[in-house]
Amino acid sequence: MKVKKDGVRPNVAKRILFVTEAFGGGVFTYLTELSNQLVNDFDICIAYNLRDQTPRDFESFFDPRVHFIRVNSLTRSISPSKDLRAFKDLKRIAEDYKPDIIHVHSSKAGVLGRLAFTGHYKKLYYTPHGYSFLMQDSFALKRALYWIIEKAVALTHSTTI
Repeated sequence: MKVKKDGVRPNVAKRILFVTEAFGGGVFTYLTELSNQLVNDFDICIAYNLRDQTPRDFESFFDPRVHFIRVNSLTRSISPSKDLRAFKDLKRIAEDYKPDIIHVHSSKAGVLGRLAFTGHYKKLYYTPHGYSFLMQDSFALKRALYWIIEKAVALTHSTTI
């Protein structure tokens, strides 16, 4: 692809990179609807990992023009080694795909994505779909830790939707 000196790609649709670890349930439905509506005007790529709730034939729910990149390191549980790997994987994906807009979904992808992309992309959006620190089935100490993490990452250059 030819890129002008100013970094603008001529005659190419703007690119949106969606990132989610929670590729099931409501987030899956949201991304399906959003991607299928936007694919006529944007080049869409979804960086994801599978969950038990992810339909086996998930790609059939999407317009065939939507691209997918599986990120095996992006897991629900906290794992410093996997989280560091996911952070690096997300940075590499963005460097390769060169999105104009990045939209991260759910708490885990929201934290890692906002840390990985802040300062590099002007259009960085976060949709939590539910904050981890509000989960009633978690211990109070765990919820407090999630709250601190969310507050700290909220200082990044991103817009919460």
